[in-house]
Amino acid sequence: MSRGRRPRRRVIRRRRLGVGRRGSLRRRRRSGTQRIWVAGVVVAVVLALAAASAAVWLVKHRLQPESGLGGTVFYTAQTANEGGVEIGGSLEVMLKVAGLAHQSVKLVRIDGDGAVTSSLVDMTPRLDDKADGEPLKVRQRADDAIERTIGRIQATLNGSSSKYAGQTLFNGLSRIQVDTSKPVFIYSSGLDTSNPVDFRKLAFDVSPKMLADDLRSAGELPSMPRAAVTFVITPSSGQQQALRRPQMVYREAVWDTLLRAAGAASVHFEYPDGLPSQSTKVAPVVPVPPPIGTPVPVRSSAPGEKTCTLSAGTYFEADKAVLLNRQATLAALKPCVAKIRPTTRVTVEGHTSSVAKKSNNPVAVALSTQRAQVVAGVLEQLGVSRNQLTVKGYGNANQPFPDPSDPRNRSVVVRFKSAS
Repeated sequence: MSRGRRPRRRVIRRRRLGVGRRGSLRRRRRSGTQRIWVAGVVVAVVLALAAASAAVWLVKHRLQPESGLGGTVFYTAQTANEGGVEIGGSLEVMLKVAGLAHQSVKLVRIDGDGAVTSSLVDMTPRLDDKADGEPLKVRQRADDAIERTIGRIQATLNGSSSKYAGQTLFNGLSRIQVDTSKPVFIYSSGLDTSNPVDFRKLAFDVSPKMLADDLRSAGELPSMPRAAVTFVITPSSGQQQALRRPQMVYREAVWDTLLRAAGAASVHFEYPDGLPSQSTKVAPVVPVPPPIGTPVPVRSSAPGEKTCTLSAGTYFEADKAVLLNRQATLAALKPCVAKIRPTTRVTVEGHTSSVAKKSNNPVAVALSTQRAQVVAGVLEQLGVSRNQLTVKGYGNANQPFPDPSDPRNRSVVVRFKSAS
């Protein structure tokens, strides 16, 4: 019997041993899988925290990459007749914003012949102002670096002397496409001396709307869709006489009308403090009409005949039959009516120039006639009888001066003829 029991014990012992070994292997496998899973979770959490920390650090230190264009600045090359200005106002704000956003600004130089050259200025504040320097993280140091860049831009705008005599801002604007989704600045006196916006011919009197309509019909308007334009007016310098209030209003009206006709959504004018011109380039002068208090000169053409000519730019609102100052006009005309006889015939002739490019333009005829009627009313107020007066409006035909575009043609001529 002893011999029969031993094998059973051995078999049972082997089975128990076999079961125990397989359970141990399973437990070991589970433990290893759990460790790998926990390790993966830990790594993922660490990576997520590191990424979040890096993002917060980047925002805190403003280390964004180049963000594109911050704005465009057009500027006319200086002549001796145009001074400079210190950068301030809206232009300074735009440049500082561009610097903090690590953007560039486009400078577009317009020479006296209308030729344009452009360059990009990186406004990003960098270490030691070097192009490859690290962007500055400390706000005060960044602000100082941006101020230095603005100073260099101001020197560029004010120190750019024209190669040609004159100014042609309008033609320069027509020769380049700009990103009008960003702010647009114009840095100029705005006193063009070239066609089609020659202020010497406009004489501060040509209708801005008529001018814009003519340029639209000819397809000559620049393209500035939805642009927000700030026009920084540079001061007169050298031989260029400073504009008085009526002429300043007219200049604004011309550029506001032209830029809006070109698609601009808004046009804002700024007049910063002026600086002397750094250019010696002699340029044509835009004549400014004499002040309204200037007496109207009396000229004798023959015995018993004399004429008095009122400049439209001096006495009338631009493109209107409305006197700027009736009392001043009365005083200016008083010498003309002195010593006239009851039998003196007085003819009041209204004239315009031919900037509108149409002979016998009905609009020009109507304007010249209305202005002549206004002056006739002033003469009546000075004692001239209505029976002595004849009023005619010639528009842009039969002008006093042979050149149809001569701005002096924009006038009211009063002719006195006494019977011998």
